[in-house]
Amino acid sequence: MKRLPEFLLGLIGGLIGICMSFFGFFMSWAFFNDGDSEVGMVILFLTLGFLVIQVAGLVVGCLANRLHHKVFGGIMIGLGVLSFPPSFFFMFVPASLYIAAGAIAFRELRPKENGEYVPFDNEKNPSLDKENELM
Repeated sequence: MKRLPEFLLGLIGGLIGICMSFFGFFMSWAFFNDGDSEVGMVILFLTLGFLVIQVAGLVVGCLANRLHHKVFGGIMIGLGVLSFPPSFFFMFVPASLYIAAGAIAFRELRPKENGEYVPFDNEKNPSLDKENELM
């Protein structure tokens, strides 16, 4: 896996977010049992929206190696921004993990050749220069 940190952050954020969404379902159920059905209905619809966002974050997080890294980063940052403000800091951990995964995704991976890292053009590696001189 080339993009393991992005995958892990998306996976952990998605799982935590889904668990927190189920906590919202239990809260709405408690309001329904107390007789306050209007508040329970509002919490139920908000929780359904959060669950959709968290499932989308989990699916996109698992596609870290299949999507283009800039598309993946933009989607993950967008999901993090969508889930953070209206949640009253309830979804703070998953939102911050999504934003971190999206920010990490914008990095460029170093190319590999025969299992060894090849430096970029702007990097100088003295050991490679000495090997080239001997040849």
